[in-house]
Amino acid sequence: MRKLKAGRWMLALGAILLAVLAANAFWFEPESLTVDRFDVQTPYWPQSTAPIRAVFLTDLHIDPLHMTPARVRSIVRRVNALHPDIVLLGGDYVGTDWLTVHRMRQLWARSKADTAREHDGFQALSRLSAPLGVYGVLGNHDCWWSCDEAARQLNAAGVHVLINQSARVQRHDGDLWLAGLANQTTDHPDFAKAMNGVPKGAALITLIHEPDPFANHPEAKLMLAGHTHAGQVRFPWIGAPIRNSRYLEETAKGWLTRGDRILIVSRGLGESGLPVRFGAPPQIMVLNIHAGKAAAVSMLGRS
Repeated sequence: MRKLKAGRWMLALGAILLAVLAANAFWFEPESLTVDRFDVQTPYWPQSTAPIRAVFLTDLHIDPLHMTPARVRSIVRRVNALHPDIVLLGGDYVGTDWLTVHRMRQLWARSKADTAREHDGFQALSRLSAPLGVYGVLGNHDCWWSCDEAARQLNAAGVHVLINQSARVQRHDGDLWLAGLANQTTDHPDFAKAMNGVPKGAALITLIHEPDPFANHPEAKLMLAGHTHAGQVRFPWIGAPIRNSRYLEETAKGWLTRGDRILIVSRGLGESGLPVRFGAPPQIMVLNIHAGKAAAVSMLGRS
């Protein structure tokens, strides 16, 4: 009898533990938000160019559950309170889940509610405030929906969209250049085209949605990417059971260095597939980028 009662208690405790973990994964962690601050030094940042404070956001995946337009507006307020010099966006603004993914390539099949929600979410980005502006690239989910429509909505929100293009950001204490690449999943990243017009030795940040092209573009000394969500679900000692990038585990902490080069990868903000996060909470990155003798990244703090 005592063994039976003990067994029931163990089952009850196990059920409670599973319920707590499920609640955390399906609600509390996706609704959470961390602000992670990093110091980024690169030998390819000219000594004559002042440091820059950039906020990097990616993978919003606007949806009706965890990433509503109201949540996007809340994130925007959080970003503005950080007083960045510039805001950089890494793509995948459009949301999808396993129930709607089959409709992503058919813009006409999106419901009026989908269209209205995505429009409101894009428009929320218009409230981002940074003296040097807001720049972004597109992700694979945006282009499964419609590259042109996503770019149009971003431009209407005041975001400078870069698709295999560069942009000069003028500053009195040294110009910054951005090279924005097309996403790898649905398009062709063309680094040579994106670098057209960028002067040799300029302070340069390369933006792309997926991190994998980092291996093929040694000219990109400082690259920012998203896409991986750090696996979206991560277990202690095991890491992520589902991996969508060769760099996922190496960049789970947020970055990797390869000689004199740096790859920074954000966990992103929303979810893809199932609306779940576990061990990989939504993230805003604050990057203090400056010149240094060697390529190095260190975490300064979290809030």
